[in-house]
Amino acid sequence: MVPRMGFLDKILGRAKETAGDVAEKAEPMVDKAQDAAGDAGDKASDVADEAKEKLGGAKDDGAEATEEATDAAQGSGFGPPAA
Repeated sequence: MVPRMGFLDKILGRAKETAGDVAEKAEPMVDKAQDAAGDAGDKASDVADEAKEKLGGAKDDGAEATEEATDAAQGSGFGPPAA
């Protein structure tokens, strides 16, 4: 024989059912949010890569300009002696 459900058992039982229903309805929204977050991460990575490329070129240009300035200074007699 199965005992009858008491008042609290009925309330708690409904709460479990309601939580399950909410979780099922929320699942598609969670999936969309995860997709959007993944897309945002990919875009941020692309922007960071592009910035690294641009800065790398600027770094190379700066190193080249420094080398040219050093060579010019040494040739003029105002720089440190060439090794």
